[in-house]
Amino acid sequence: MYARSHDHLPETADPEAALVARAAGGDRRALRRLYERSLPQVRAFLLRMLGPDPELDDMIQTVFIRAFNALGTFRGDSKLSTWLYQICGNTCRNLMRSRYRQRRLHDALHFFTVAREGDRDNVDLSAKREALRLLQRLRPELREVFVLYHHEGLTIPEIGEILGTATSTVGDRLQRARTLLHKHANAEPRRSRPQPFALALG
Repeated sequence: MYARSHDHLPETADPEAALVARAAGGDRRALRRLYERSLPQVRAFLLRMLGPDPELDDMIQTVFIRAFNALGTFRGDSKLSTWLYQICGNTCRNLMRSRYRQRRLHDALHFFTVAREGDRDNVDLSAKREALRLLQRLRPELREVFVLYHHEGLTIPEIGEILGTATSTVGDRLQRARTLLHKHANAEPRRSRPQPFALALG
């Protein structure tokens, strides 16, 4: 539970340092004042980095949650605004890396879809690499059926003849391969949504 006042803290000639010290100690009014003072800076920076992004408000929350949780580590060697820019920058980079990863996974799944239609040359190279990486996670018997069907364009009866396996078994393996590929793709780490902003500012 945050304390409401810290009158025992020593006075300092630097108003910003005093405000940060009170906020780091849990002073509600200091936390709110820091938030109100820094919000325009944080919003403007994120808006320039991300544009009119639907997740902009979530990202602002994330920045302040990280900043307030780490206030105790702020030593005043630089301006508070400089420290906040660092947190904003790290938060943006994390989001962009996460989105890039998700886009590659989406493209890889699209590659599986278009491969059988002979349109593989129009898929981005990184998507092809991601598709191959995901394929390596399948057991050999599932991977073989998937490749023969989706990449070589063979029919299920033809695959059954090649493998000496019943068509029903080929169909079952193909379905399991598809399911596992989607499962592996969707299991990749993603950025979790921040919790509601409730740092005693109410």
